[in-house]
Amino acid sequence: MPSFNYLRSAALAAALAAAPALLPASAEAAACLTSDVTLLIGATSYNPTSCADNLSQGGGPTSETNSLNTALGTSFVYLDKSDDAGTPTGLGGVAFTVTASAGNSGTWTVTWTDVAGLPNLPLIVDLGVALFAGNTGSGYLFDNVLLPISPNTGTGTFDINFVNAGGQQPAISHLLLTGGNATTPPTNVPEPASLALFGMGLLGLGLARRARKG
Repeated sequence: MPSFNYLRSAALAAALAAAPALLPASAEAAACLTSDVTLLIGATSYNPTSCADNLSQGGGPTSETNSLNTALGTSFVYLDKSDDAGTPTGLGGVAFTVTASAGNSGTWTVTWTDVAGLPNLPLIVDLGVALFAGNTGSGYLFDNVLLPISPNTGTGTFDINFVNAGGQQPAISHLLLTGGNATTPPTNVPEPASLALFGMGLLGLGLARRARKG
């Protein structure tokens, strides 16, 4: 017959084994995915090339921009955020405005406008997008985004994967937009074969005019 001490030890071991199941599970934030944020401009769809978690929310646009730059390894400038009624200058000659719907997932828009100064539209830029909520955030890097003269608005989706202190996915506080590496799209240069055909056409036209005069 098992001794009392043996039975007590067995009961204690069983209780300890069951203890983790009795305790509430600790919340862990899901890592960001490059599919969390999308952007559509005209018929062109853009997806982030990388993302980063644990951004610091608060302290104003400059502080949040610095946090986003540190996380993404960029040196972008602040363009706008969805809870800011004002419109900053942005990238020199192009000003930006962003909006975002409520909730922990939804849609967002970005609009760009030519203002005084250079560069002018159309423009190719790299963009940084940050989703802030619950005193934290995730950042996303978009490379080589073409901003045409028309349309001058892009639309996208967002999905928050991180959790707040209560272990819940929070509703978005604001979406912050940064940008840099602005370049002018290359103009279409005729290929050598096209130039040769064009030259032959001009030569033929000249010979025809001489024949008429003769």
